[in-house]
Amino acid sequence: MIGPAVVRGIVVCLAAALIAPAGARAEDAAAVPRAERHSPRQGYPSVGPEGAGNTLIFFTDYQCPVCPRAARELDRLVADLNGALRIELHHNPLAMHRFAYDAASAAKAAQWQGKFWEYHELLLKSTRFDRDSLIALAGTAGLDRQKFERDFDNQDLRKQVTAEAKQALDANALGTPGFLINGHVEVGWASTEWLEQVIRRNMR
Repeated sequence: MIGPAVVRGIVVCLAAALIAPAGARAEDAAAVPRAERHSPRQGYPSVGPEGAGNTLIFFTDYQCPVCPRAARELDRLVADLNGALRIELHHNPLAMHRFAYDAASAAKAAQWQGKFWEYHELLLKSTRFDRDSLIALAGTAGLDRQKFERDFDNQDLRKQVTAEAKQALDANALGTPGFLINGHVEVGWASTEWLEQVIRRNMR
């Protein structure tokens, strides 16, 4: 039986996919400088200055058709907020996406080698998330493949992915992409300008 949280996640993900093309900022807009990136082996990968006064949590799912739009706007958001914003990436693999949990686990395995962002960028471009494809991407990202496979299957690592998904559930971010800043939650995607307004309204 499909629970209400899963149903809502399906609705939000599909609605975001329909809304995004009309409201999203054009991908070919002027490029912005890449923000500083952090890939701690434990904790959460982040974009932007570590000492920023505000942290936006970005809940994402690699099989969500809209999440890559948001993921590609992180540099712009950090630049527009001029040092006041740091963005943490948390995983929320939705049950309706067959390979999303494995993709999140693979990204976490790359993080355990300090190369989350290199692997993340490859996942954003990938259309295949089966085990063999995820392992092949590890080689492309320059990871130690044997360690990657061990970590990918590590139950402690997978518990971390599950814990991040529970954070999204607890925050009532039941679909993807989801955003949490200073207690305020938004789910879905309209445009970069829309999200920046949400952030500015909820900054400390």
